[in-house]
Amino acid sequence: MRTKIFAGAAVIVFIATLASNAQAQCVVTSYNPVLGIPPGYTAEQGFKGRFDYPAVTTEKTPDFLIKEDFTNDWRSYLNAALNYAFEGNEDGTEAGVPTAFRVQANHKRNWYHGLWMDRTDSGREFLHGLTSERASRDNQLGDGVHGGAPTWAIGFYNEIGATTFAKVFKDPCQPDLSEVLFPIGTVSFKLLFSGASDATIPYLKDSPMWLADIDRKSATPTSRVGRLHLLQVDIAIRDPRAGKTGWVFGTYVYSDDVKSTDPWRRLKPVGLMWGNDADKKLGEPVVQSVINTDLHKVTYGWPGRLEMGWKGRLNGPLDNLISSCQSCHGSAQFPRSATFNNYPSAAVDDSGYNQRLADYFRDIAPGEVFDPVTHFLGDTTPVHAISMDYSLQIQTGLEHLCASAKKKEKPFDTLDIPKVCVPSSWTNAPLMTNSADQATQRKELNEIDWDALNAPVR
Repeated sequence: MRTKIFAGAAVIVFIATLASNAQAQCVVTSYNPVLGIPPGYTAEQGFKGRFDYPAVTTEKTPDFLIKEDFTNDWRSYLNAALNYAFEGNEDGTEAGVPTAFRVQANHKRNWYHGLWMDRTDSGREFLHGLTSERASRDNQLGDGVHGGAPTWAIGFYNEIGATTFAKVFKDPCQPDLSEVLFPIGTVSFKLLFSGASDATIPYLKDSPMWLADIDRKSATPTSRVGRLHLLQVDIAIRDPRAGKTGWVFGTYVYSDDVKSTDPWRRLKPVGLMWGNDADKKLGEPVVQSVINTDLHKVTYGWPGRLEMGWKGRLNGPLDNLISSCQSCHGSAQFPRSATFNNYPSAAVDDSGYNQRLADYFRDIAPGEVFDPVTHFLGDTTPVHAISMDYSLQIQTGLEHLCASAKKKEKPFDTLDIPKVCVPSSWTNAPLMTNSADQATQRKELNEIDWDALNAPVR
């Protein structure tokens, strides 16, 4: 496979050999190609994704997985993971904030972005490649603080984890889901920015600020670009010491009272999680989540948010209060669960505790499918889903890919429909083979409500 990056276009062209031995051009864009470039900017200023995933890695298991043990000192483990994620991605200065986390310029270690996250209305914006996530709710970020502040985020995978992306997206326009399993030592992290400011959230004072193309359908095109402030940092680590789940999740919140000349390091750990406490009875304290109690009355502890996550489990300040880090990511699959989506649709009272625990807060092993038999939205054909091994980025990327194909956006105005997007491909033997003509497959594709999946996951 050959890759070519066109200067100033933020477009990567993959030349892949298809089963027919015909050469087809698969064009992958870095930022949303339909919503394009905001007024006053040029293509050269646009976000450039890194998608040159390695088939094999030369990176060794991160040192902190060997030297640190989260069961003995969760803060030390999480801080070491943060250092690993940030090293080489930011220069520690206020002046460097606008150009931080351009991973192509990291000479310490390799980091990569998720493919197809650019498509749909929530897809990557022009300046930093941020994707739209769940807006804040009333009382979520503070007692009496109104909701509605937009959330935008960007995630990264280390070289070890990128080898799984290489398998899935060997042909980016015809993904292969036969080997979605991340190696031990995979590290992923995410920066989450909010439209909230220190006027309503005092601890955001002097938080790193990025300009982003967040109002892309504004009636006044010149007002598309707005300010966002760093609020939260998430980290996920494939660590076998987590037990059945195999994954450890940690999260940080920006805090202006942390003394550091590096604006990106003014962070306080919110907590760490490695299991759902799936066996805990109502009222029993959880033991597989640890929460920083110093943040009581800062990120939780008022009537509208008594806890960080459901019944004391870990979640970040911007996350869904009735879920948790582990349960949400554990539900990553394709097609996604038609029953639960990636989080419960509504809260339950104590009488529904046991059922909610059994249905949603189960410990999912790496490669295990959360909801094995599901269906595409808008179609009733039962299909056996495939685990995305805790990667909501792969799940979301596939959904955006299919939505783009349905709209016949380039390159799917000329290329074949991705087989993963068509229900009949999931019922054929062998799996993901489809002898139906393109007209028949397009009819299937068009019946699926991909727009319903465009809502942010968190």
